[in-house]
Amino acid sequence: MNSSFLLKRLGNYLKTTCRMLSTAEEQHVITKEIENKAIIILNRPKSLNALGTLLNQQLTNSLRKCMRENSLIILKGAGDNAFSAGGDLIELKTSYEESQLKKVGELVQILHNIIYLIHTSKVPVIVFMNGITFGGGAGIASFATYKIATEKTQFAMPESKIGFHPNVGGTYFLNRAKGRLGYYLGLSGNTLKGSDVLQAGFATHYCLSKNLETLEKAILYSSTKDNTKEIIDDICERNIPYFSLASVMDTIDRCFSAPTVEDIFKKLDEDGSDWSRKTVKKLRKYSPTSLKVILRQLQKGKHFDLEECLVMETNLTVNFYKFPDVLEGTRTALIDKGDIPHWNPSKLEDVTEELIDKHFEECMGEEQRRLFRNLQINLN
Repeated sequence: MNSSFLLKRLGNYLKTTCRMLSTAEEQHVITKEIENKAIIILNRPKSLNALGTLLNQQLTNSLRKCMRENSLIILKGAGDNAFSAGGDLIELKTSYEESQLKKVGELVQILHNIIYLIHTSKVPVIVFMNGITFGGGAGIASFATYKIATEKTQFAMPESKIGFHPNVGGTYFLNRAKGRLGYYLGLSGNTLKGSDVLQAGFATHYCLSKNLETLEKAILYSSTKDNTKEIIDDICERNIPYFSLASVMDTIDRCFSAPTVEDIFKKLDEDGSDWSRKTVKKLRKYSPTSLKVILRQLQKGKHFDLEECLVMETNLTVNFYKFPDVLEGTRTALIDKGDIPHWNPSKLEDVTEELIDKHFEECMGEEQRRLFRNLQINLN
């Protein structure tokens, strides 16, 4: 067998391999166009459509293209279990260990760019929140024009459970929930399910999952940009189930309006109800630093616009990785599952104002602001 034949075979093999790799990469985000409308599918169902670097980059490119060329975008997750479980925390941890803080900042900046694109989009963006919608998935959904929850929706910002903080616009949309519900959800990381997501204000509509296909086809084939809401209103449910937190909303408002984490704990203890006892017991297991920073984050960002929130959150995310708790929380939650985290500091009284302030220091926030300007220029 001569060398030219072997080289030709090798060349064909490499071309085939490259095509396979390219196809595999493209499949992280699938974009389909029907007439002048687009469907974008997050396609990592085995990882609950987690928002890794490759997916985020492809989603950014797809959104920019569709926003220029299409009149409407439907955004959904592959499979029946999740829209998106949020940012890939293992990738963030690995990025920190391999490249330190710069890579962490770059990862969160890409995700914040996606949030900003959706929030400022001139064409309607419709998100189907079918299944798990956590963290970054909740952030993406929260800034869509229409946010469709189903009976399978599980909506949460669970970052406090791993010694981290809500980013991806959490400061903005948690502050806009009814009463102090956003403060309760941001600190506890608890999950809202089904129609509760609509009742809490994080969805615009509630649709039974069996009707999603009908809704999708009606939007794609029957609607114009002007009658989309009418079609969604017609197919989605009108009789919404009772809000499961209605009976404790007064308690949430009273306790989570306290100015400090210590005062929140005190009010929950004084309330003495079964719900309050369970809530404060759970919160006492969390990182004291994380709890204090999250409360300051929500208080500080109460009147911020989205850009100001995302700039602050970029700084917070990078700065969290300068301290041990987020790495410890990620390890015990996702790697050494079942292990008990050891927080540092371990007590609320040992979390100083200086330590909290360090989490808000400028590091990559101004760079994030410049990226937003570039996105606007490229879209115009």
